[in-house]
Amino acid sequence: MLIKYLRVSTKKQDEGRQELQLDKLGIKFDREYIDKVTGKTEERPQLNKMIVEVKEGDIVYSESISRLGRSLKDLIDIVEQLLKKGGRVIIVKEGIDTSSSTYKLLLAIFGGVAEMEGEYIQERVLQGVELCKIRGTTKTGRWFGRQNKTAEDLPKNFRKYYDKMKSNIKEEKITKVEMAKLLGCGRATLYRWIKIYEDTESHY
Repeated sequence: MLIKYLRVSTKKQDEGRQELQLDKLGIKFDREYIDKVTGKTEERPQLNKMIVEVKEGDIVYSESISRLGRSLKDLIDIVEQLLKKGGRVIIVKEGIDTSSSTYKLLLAIFGGVAEMEGEYIQERVLQGVELCKIRGTTKTGRWFGRQNKTAEDLPKNFRKYYDKMKSNIKEEKITKVEMAKLLGCGRATLYRWIKIYEDTESHY
C-alpha cells in the first residue's frame, strides 16, 4: 500500500504545496494522513494512527524531513518505528529512501541540518524581539510593548542627534536622513520619535 503523510503547522494552512510535490511523482496513493499541528508538539494524531496502521510492505511518502519529524531524534525514532512494522519510508525533498544502504547517514546529515536551521531561525526571531524592545518599535515602526511612550523611552543618543539636527552651526548640523541612519531606524519611526520628544519637551 502506498501512503502519504502531510503536516501543516495550523488549521488555516493549506497542505497543497506538499500535495503538489508528491503528485509530481505520478503515484496513485492508497491512503493519506494529514496532521494540522505544529511540529513542536508531540500530539500528532494522524502520524500516530499511521504508525499503528502501517503493515508489512507499505511505503510511506513524506514531502520533507521537516514535515515528518520535530527534531533529528524524533525523525529517526519515527522512521525506526515504521521500519519495525515492515514499512519503507521515502522522503522526497532530501532524496532519502530507507531501502538504500545510506539512508541512516542521509537522515543524520539532513536531519541535523534542518534542526540547526530551525534553531538559527528561532535565535534570529528572539534577537529581533530584543532589538525591538531596545528601539521601542517593530520593523514596521509600530511601538513594541507599552503604548504611552515618552522622551525617556527613546534611544539614549536621541537627544544628542536631535540637537545636532536642530543646530544652527553648519559644521555640526545633520539632516533627518543622517539622524535616522545614526539611530538605526526608518524615517517614519524617526518622525514619530521626534514628535514624542517635542511633545514631551513642550510640557516643561
